[in-house]
Amino acid sequence: MNLISYPDRAVQAEQLAQLVASELQGAIQIKAKATAAFAGGTTPVLFFEALAKQALDWSKIAFTLTDERQVDPSNERSNARLLQTHLLGGLQPAASFQSLYQAAQTAADLDNLASQLQENFLPLDSVVLGMGNDGHFASLFPQASNLELGLDPNNSTILLEIRAPDLPEARISLSLAALLQAKHLHLLITSADKHQLLEQAQANLAASQPRQWPIEALLQQAGDKLTIHYAP
Repeated sequence: MNLISYPDRAVQAEQLAQLVASELQGAIQIKAKATAAFAGGTTPVLFFEALAKQALDWSKIAFTLTDERQVDPSNERSNARLLQTHLLGGLQPAASFQSLYQAAQTAADLDNLASQLQENFLPLDSVVLGMGNDGHFASLFPQASNLELGLDPNNSTILLEIRAPDLPEARISLSLAALLQAKHLHLLITSADKHQLLEQAQANLAASQPRQWPIEALLQQAGDKLTIHYAP
């Protein structure tokens, strides 16, 4: 695990955008295409806007999300809408996007979507995750249904439906196992509170304490593949 600290969020966004652009360009040079998955929420907005300004052949890049609320893409809570507004809007039709929204939400639909991701996206070239104040990443929340399956690095399930007591709607999330396949993993965090939680999670791991937050599973399994980008 590597940690990069930035003086502010604008610098963090710009430098992370340059790094991810370099990773995507490297993938294009090797295999003529690149894939990326990004978190939703407000934290990565500046990063999205900075990435949209990078000089890339967007026609060779396919994007998806690390997780999605099961709400219509027009809903203001939709991660797809956020990505469309701050990144994809100026890049399409060149860049392609795979939604995780499933209107029917049946097991067969989820299996079909997982198959599409397996065939067209995995292993991902670049992943940018966020972390909540409760230590969740993607939609792998504490007390969530399927959490243990989602955090098992050895399972073959790449996509899960997630429900939790405090979530107003179901979510679809990539599993830790799917995320660990990525060539490059980034964790984007802001605020002193999240930095403190991250330090405590690392201390828990060092002391072999029982897992307190989902993020500990990512820190433990990702190793040097993971780069943490922190700005106050």
